[in-house]
Amino acid sequence: MAVDIPKTVLKKLIVFTIAMVFGPLVTFFGTQWLFGRNDLVSGGLAALVANVVLVGYLIVAFTEDLPVEHTKEKLDDVKLD
Repeated sequence: MAVDIPKTVLKKLIVFTIAMVFGPLVTFFGTQWLFGRNDLVSGGLAALVANVVLVGYLIVAFTEDLPVEHTKEKLDDVKLD
């Protein structure tokens, strides 16, 4: 049972996954390097970046439009008993 997922959905998921992994890491170590060894500031900014990426993904996911023919196919496949 193969699921046909649009390529744009997978591309967005991969981009946001990479951003969720590397964004906070780069922010944490970047602020460590720029502002000294202040763990509180670095950790807080890394958490902020992770939340920004998460909210960005939610906004993109809820505002994307699926092609009409894709949704019609799914509705046709559903059998009502």
